[in-house]
Amino acid sequence: MKTGENSLVALIDSRISQSVSGLKTLFVGRVIKTKPLTVQPATMTVEGKKRTPVSDCYQLDFGFYVPGKSEGGHTRELKIGDDVLVGVIADSLEHYKKGQTLREDRNRMNSVDSSIVLGVIK
Repeated sequence: MKTGENSLVALIDSRISQSVSGLKTLFVGRVIKTKPLTVQPATMTVEGKKRTPVSDCYQLDFGFYVPGKSEGGHTRELKIGDDVLVGVIADSLEHYKKGQTLREDRNRMNSVDSSIVLGVIK
């Protein structure tokens, strides 16, 4: 550090960098297990190690959106090895129940534990 340089600025810059780098919104991963749906993030750590797999991921109901076989639509099931795009929900899905409001948990914001597989990457 240069003489007279404010060490507080370096500390603040470091904390901002750590906070922003930990914020996840979307990530690419690979399906490694289908029951429960488990995704291995494609990015590695700075040290070159695999990140912890994310298990119990939610999945969008594509059958509702894809026209096909019948009026209800169709889609193929996810397979092990599929590269997928995963969205991380800002609020925790720990207490999510379909059709009910979601309780906010400020300690679990943007946690990869609240991930939803958005689709397969072609």
